[in-house]
Amino acid sequence: MKRLFAAALLLAASACSLLPTGPAGPGPGAGYSDEMVAANRYRVTYTGSPETKAGVVADRTLARAAQLTLDKGNEWFEIASKIDGAHTQTLVIVMGKGETLVGGPKQYDAKATLASLKGKIS
Repeated sequence: MKRLFAAALLLAASACSLLPTGPAGPGPGAGYSDEMVAANRYRVTYTGSPETKAGVVADRTLARAAQLTLDKGNEWFEIASKIDGAHTQTLVIVMGKGETLVGGPKQYDAKATLASLKGKIS
């Protein structure tokens, strides 16, 4: 019985992580979602309204990835994959702290990324 209750609680908690958790733009279904897919690997999505420009969607997705990285106690993230859709962008990120992996154009310092996007995402 305890296992069944624990499984139901885990399922309910994971469903909550799929709801919009950030500032929602105008329109239904707009906002952020994130989901852990493996240790230190998350899927981060931002969905804007039909009026939201692609650049704004990309900036808000990147900002959410940076904030999530800091919230989880990490310093940097690397984009493992990216999917662009209509007014939506999904990033799969790998997080870490200390030395980065190999370095490159897909790696971001979380604090610096948030600072650079601050004026763009409000």
